[in-house]
Amino acid sequence: MLNYKNAKTCQKPLRYSQIREYYENSCKKDTKFGLEYERAAVNSFDFKNANYDHLEKIIKNFAHMKGWGVLYDDKTIIGAMGEGSSISLEPGCQFELSLEAKEKLEDIENNTREIFSLADRIAKFYNVEFLCCGITPFSTYKNIDIVKKQRYEIMAQNLPEYGRLAPVMMRETAGVQLNIDYESEKDAIKKIKFLASISPFLTGFYANSPIRENKLSGFKSFRAFAWKYTGKNRCSLFYKDLLDKPSADFDSYINAILDVPMLFFERGNKKIPLNSQITFREFMSRGHDGHFATLEDYILHSSLCFPDIRLKKCIEIRNHDSQSLPFAMSVAAFYKGILKSDFDEILYRFKDINSQDLDIMGHLAARYGLNFKFKNFDAALFTKKLFETAYNNLQTDEKHYLDCALELIGSNKCVSDRMLEAGVCSAGTLVDFLKTDAGR
Repeated sequence: MLNYKNAKTCQKPLRYSQIREYYENSCKKDTKFGLEYERAAVNSFDFKNANYDHLEKIIKNFAHMKGWGVLYDDKTIIGAMGEGSSISLEPGCQFELSLEAKEKLEDIENNTREIFSLADRIAKFYNVEFLCCGITPFSTYKNIDIVKKQRYEIMAQNLPEYGRLAPVMMRETAGVQLNIDYESEKDAIKKIKFLASISPFLTGFYANSPIRENKLSGFKSFRAFAWKYTGKNRCSLFYKDLLDKPSADFDSYINAILDVPMLFFERGNKKIPLNSQITFREFMSRGHDGHFATLEDYILHSSLCFPDIRLKKCIEIRNHDSQSLPFAMSVAAFYKGILKSDFDEILYRFKDINSQDLDIMGHLAARYGLNFKFKNFDAALFTKKLFETAYNNLQTDEKHYLDCALELIGSNKCVSDRMLEAGVCSAGTLVDFLKTDAGR
């Protein structure tokens, strides 16, 4: 998600109560869904990562044709914004759409289709294609330049020291994220527990990145694997107290964030690197070089933590590989349906499952998709029941958004299985598959 707001100078240290109020004041009675949808950008002629110069021109043309404003980081064009939505470049030139939150799935689909249709048409003039898969299939981080955005450059310098696959995460991966509202503290914590519990199964079903470095990687989702090794105590499901203690609340999440080492903070237009020297809790207690923590600093810091399920002004569900539009829409439809169900019964299935178990299942999902069993869970069968429950709780006019997913899960398959069964084994065969009806 783009960060436009710089922290303000503050003479008084940030109080813990202000952080809590940030979440309390974010509770909403209405429920909307915000889609963030990334695609890998590659050259159409050799499948290598597209270069920034071409992406910059695509964004300029897109902004001109849509009447959107161009977004800069210093002198670097990083995206465009208009109509409550934005397009932007991730660190490795992945192309991201952040859509204004909507109530209806049809509105999400229509807006997404319109924006990517225009972006795709413009991209053709520059021999660029936006691929619906979870990782760049040919180029690796070793030959993908970081977009010259201050935030990305600091992350690129610091994260690899603590997360061995951070360069892969930043430069190569692309995902689908759904943002949902929460009504109260109790509702937020219950949803986080539930979404974190089922996340390995959704990671496994939406696994869509088996090709990396122009060959089979041995993983159904190399993207999911890379995100688990992004940085010490800031990725996967690091807020263990929230997941393992029955009495969890906002404090359980906040305290986990406070103990994550800081990368940087902002003053004016300047980013001040901290290189993980202090945690945010330490920054709150003693400041740094005459600067004291602000709420804006906390919000920025929390966005530099990368759990599968993240709490901000909304709950961000972040554990899916990038998909074709029908499957991306099924992500939105699934969560809309499943969260309308009485999911206490589903949560009860996890009464003997702790955060360590969820981490193990996340690794199994990254490697095997849905072809794994753990304790009393058969991944394929349990995921099928989840989708059936979601389908039953959708309105009649929205049920069709789950048709593609139900057809696939009915055969105990994940998204990657379709391309593997079609003989996809390289970047070229992947691109060819994604152009077929089966791959769209």
